[in-house]
Amino acid sequence: MILEYKLIREMDVMRAPSWIEDGGYFRDPDNHTMIGWSPDKPAREYYIPSTVIRLTSDELNTRVLNIHSRHPFKNITSDGTLVTLTTDQVTAQVTAWVTAHS
Repeated sequence: MILEYKLIREMDVMRAPSWIEDGGYFRDPDNHTMIGWSPDKPAREYYIPSTVIRLTSDELNTRVLNIHSRHPFKNITSDGTLVTLTTDQVTAQVTAWVTAHS
């Protein structure tokens, strides 16, 4: 499942919550949230707080495009030039991420 989360601080160390199996994606600089993934297992197997935002792939794409509108994503070309990604390129990255985590 796709989860929006923030780092937690324990014993002066910032880290992803233990229920995030793969995280650190699509960070929103304005509120410091990130996207992570956790297996979609029955709730009895392990605990994910009910306050954590769960996203569909469409909701994730909307979130990432919103971030892109405020903080445009860029790629470095082979000659070292920074180029702003198009919304189609951003959507393709989100789709590839969702596919890799499905």
